[in-house]
Amino acid sequence: MFKNLYLNLIITSIFGILITSCGGKKENFDIDLSNFKIPNKTNVKISKPNSSNSSETAREIVKNKLKSYKKNSEVINSVKIGKRDPFSKEAEVNKLTLVLKLKGFLNSGIKKYVFVNYQNNTGTITEESIGGVNTNLLPNGAKVIDIDTQNMKLTINFENEEYIFEL
Repeated sequence: MFKNLYLNLIITSIFGILITSCGGKKENFDIDLSNFKIPNKTNVKISKPNSSNSSETAREIVKNKLKSYKKNSEVINSVKIGKRDPFSKEAEVNKLTLVLKLKGFLNSGIKKYVFVNYQNNTGTITEESIGGVNTNLLPNGAKVIDIDTQNMKLTINFENEEYIFEL
């Protein structure tokens, strides 16, 4: 009870001091404008711009300093990864990713295997697998480049491009 009484007394005194200190003195700030001279309107001259006939207009030579846009073929050839044609409305879908599905990875210590599903065929491929040559689980000409069982990534070279599949 006494603590609350002392606490209220301290808060009230601090609040009172703050209120009275913010009031401050009122000072009248007067500016003496009796010596201020206003310039006469007759002394002010308005200069008219030099204008020739309004029918004659000055012709300026405009130089073309704009840079031209790159051609579509230049932009398309500069894209290395991602969407092939940035001007197309829909993203192109890789036909390999539609038909090849990863199911799992296996590292036996001697060889690395990847369980895949390709055109309703299920099986395993290794780093020596080439589609159409020694396996029917890859499209013809597709070659396995790398199998990373640690990060679960499969790298395949197909039609001179590398595709990375992740599980």
